Amino acid sequence: MSGKQKFTFLMLLLGLLSAFGPFVTDLYLPALPSLADYFAASPSMAQLSLTMSMLGLSVGQLFVGPLSDKYGRKKLLLVCLLLFVCGTVACIVAPNIVTFNVFRLLQGMAASGGIVIARSISADSYRGPVLTKFLAMVSAVNGVAPIVAPVLGGFLLNFMSWKGTFAVLLLYGALLLFMSGKFQESLPVKRRSKKSVLASFSLYAKVFKNRIYVSYFLVCTFPMVILFGYIASSPFIYQKIYGLSPVGFSLCFALNALFTAFGCALSGKVGDERRALKIAGAGMLVFAIAVAAALMMHAILPLLQVAFMGLTFMFGMSQPPANALALNAERANAGTAAAAIGASGFLMGGIVSPLVGMGDIATSASIVLLVGAVLTLGSVLVIRSGR
Repeated sequence: MSGKQKFTFLMLLLGLLSAFGPFVTDLYLPALPSLADYFAASPSMAQLSLTMSMLGLSVGQLFVGPLSDKYGRKKLLLVCLLLFVCGTVACIVAPNIVTFNVFRLLQGMAASGGIVIARSISADSYRGPVLTKFLAMVSAVNGVAPIVAPVLGGFLLNFMSWKGTFAVLLLYGALLLFMSGKFQESLPVKRRSKKSVLASFSLYAKVFKNRIYVSYFLVCTFPMVILFGYIASSPFIYQKIYGLSPVGFSLCFALNALFTAFGCALSGKVGDERRALKIAGAGMLVFAIAVAAALMMHAILPLLQVAFMGLTFMFGMSQPPANALALNAERANAGTAAAAIGASGFLMGGIVSPLVGMGDIATSASIVLLVGAVLTLGSVLVIRSGR
């Protein structure tokens, strides 16, 4: 491969790896009601499968990050992808909802390896503004997953059961397993952690003593309240409140995800990372207020959709610069630093998802989105005043 071909291959591979999270959580969203019917389970037990996958995506990264700093990226990535394939097969043949949810946890833990290792490889290969631009491109590729996943999931339901969505996940994992076999290790042996396996996990304490890293870690984490508040509430907002079909929901969800990708792509063109964060933080608060107002006043669907598009655009704009600045602050422990960021995001998802289902969905979703926006802007302002 030429240098340009390697760059393109790496960007595509890392984009697809980082898309594991959205694909695992979003592909089967339209199928949740039919999943509950298949297993004769309650809606809450079906929704628990979403929480279990998020828990796996969170906890898995905490282990994979330090281990990849010690043993390198490629071998661990191949192991994670193989486990993902096995976990997906187990979900397809699960005899009941409890077993299914257990294997969703395994599936999420395995997929977490792709997410954290993708960030680590980026930090291994690039730095400074180049890293920001590369992460912006990877994030834009990653933005395709939330666009394709729910639309594809809704489309598949017209021809097959929910198991078809997991067959697609199986093929996705097999493709990445093949592509990762052609990837060249990005972390040389001389740059790997020399600590024991147990001591490797002590790197978390070292990472969180870095105040600069912690400040950007918070800017990475708080927008996830908005993202997962939106993901958990949107099927019910669009389908129950506004009466859309699963396909109609998927199309609205995809349009919002497209604006997330636009935001990711634009962030790399702003130039100054902190300026991009300032714009994104203020924008998220403005559009969170707009979404809340639309829900509280039962506004027509086009007005709500515009507010959601603005909110998801600003979310996308925040992610590449926040991640790049955080990883630049802890380059020597990139795997651990990336794992903490990724785990915190899905931990937020596990916390937020049940909260938006408490009481009236319009009210609870509005509160969650507003809280996430205020926390995000506050964390950005603290960085500004502290520098």
